[in-house]
Amino acid sequence: MATIPQDLNDRIRRLEAELRALTTAANRRPAMNQILHGDVKIGEGGSLSVKQPGGAETFRVGEVGPVAGEHALLVRRRDGSEALSVWNGTTAEGQAQAVRVKDAQGHELLSEDVVAGGLARPHLPIVMSPAQAVDWPSTTSTSWTDLQVAWPEAQHPRLEVFAQAVGNGNGGDIRITVDGQTVASGSTGKPIQATFKIPGYEFGAHPEIKLQARAKASSTVWACVQRMYGVAS
Repeated sequence: MATIPQDLNDRIRRLEAELRALTTAANRRPAMNQILHGDVKIGEGGSLSVKQPGGAETFRVGEVGPVAGEHALLVRRRDGSEALSVWNGTTAEGQAQAVRVKDAQGHELLSEDVVAGGLARPHLPIVMSPAQAVDWPSTTSTSWTDLQVAWPEAQHPRLEVFAQAVGNGNGGDIRITVDGQTVASGSTGKPIQATFKIPGYEFGAHPEIKLQARAKASSTVWACVQRMYGVAS
């Protein structure tokens, strides 16, 4: 069958419709404030920065400085003071970057030792006990007697404790109580080495922790907590 020529007006209308479709597609763009699929990649020494309306930077990851070429992470407060960082200010090969948390005055509250591992700050106290057992608290009572007591600020849900006891005669028993509840026990022949949950744990509370002992008839018990610290769940 021979091709039937289209009317010129029909062809113009079709071209106009196609032009409108192309114009609409050219002006349409995806939302610029969200990423629905895939990764965002910043390379070649670039960085991602988040700034306040006034222009002060609160977050940067990538090439941070102040030494050009160091790639790190930095979080600042709205006044510009450093709050959290993973950087060292150096690009030396093999130099690990330290994690640091600072207060508003710039003091390091938490940081790691990148050379040997472990903590750089905070500085943790080391409690020492008398080396001679006869200098430990003691009791001759056959009833439970308080030898040591503490009211720490609870910051961990569990405690790890090590306590020893020696005695004469028939010796005796020792135990650790928290707010009156026995959480660990031992004797003059069996040191307490245990990890236990703090009963009714509440962050920031001040539970009463006691080392108690009781002697057998005509005996004396000396006891001492030599290690106690909080641990995670």
